[in-house]
Amino acid sequence: MKNILITGVSTGIGYATANIFLKQGCRVFGSVRNKSDYENLKKKFSSNFHPLIFDVTKKDEVLKSVKEVNEVIGENEILDALINNAGIALGGPLLEIPLEILKKQFEVNLFGLLYVTQSFSDLLGCNNKMSKKGKIIMISSVSGKRAYPFVGPYTASKHALEGLSDSLRRELLIYGVDVILIQPGPIKTAIWDKAPKPQDSPFNGSIYENALKRFHSFFIKKGRNGYEAEKVGKLIFKIFSNTKNKTRYVITKDKLLNYTLPGILPDRFFDKLIAKGLGLINDKKD
Repeated sequence: MKNILITGVSTGIGYATANIFLKQGCRVFGSVRNKSDYENLKKKFSSNFHPLIFDVTKKDEVLKSVKEVNEVIGENEILDALINNAGIALGGPLLEIPLEILKKQFEVNLFGLLYVTQSFSDLLGCNNKMSKKGKIIMISSVSGKRAYPFVGPYTASKHALEGLSDSLRRELLIYGVDVILIQPGPIKTAIWDKAPKPQDSPFNGSIYENALKRFHSFFIKKGRNGYEAEKVGKLIFKIFSNTKNKTRYVITKDKLLNYTLPGILPDRFFDKLIAKGLGLINDKKD
């Protein structure tokens, strides 16, 4: 039986991915942050699901979970995959957001993720004791390579994750442990219906107020029309099953417009296009 650890399985990509791996007969360890999610998922999933309660930013909780996983899989088995999915998305105008917001974003999306990876590395085969080796799959984002205004903290954390993953992948060649990045676009989940309303924004009264309202409308629409989380989960399982993989996979609607062209055409062209769309610059010609 294959042993899989997925962080952040209470909703979205994490939940869908856990469900897919369980249906394929895997043993899945899934992290949640509270007891209610723990109990809820234990009821929903099969007996091959082992919920773990830990926050990626709390070292004692992570280390406790390492011991739990080790006890279940035994000495002669490994974690066949670590899927680093847990993350948060914070935003706002970079000139106005408190630095604590940026720090919190990086604590979860980068530092916590790396600590989880370090802590479970031995179980993944990052040693000279086990001939079997696991895979590390990082859930990044199209924002790891492309950038939009007002989501600077999230974008910065995903850009950092891209670089960290490339460095880690090359370092882990010594052990034969692969690192693969997944770059999803907007994902259709119930979270978009619970998003904060523009009237509740702490940036009302700012020079960016109207642009933020436009961005909010654009962002929510993109999310509600995004890919199903199950599509990402199926891609992750396919990557896990493959013996050879690319280093990164983009999965988003309208890939040509949303990912490919912004990487080919001049930055200034897209700067102006986005700014006009959000009302950051005047669209009128003299």
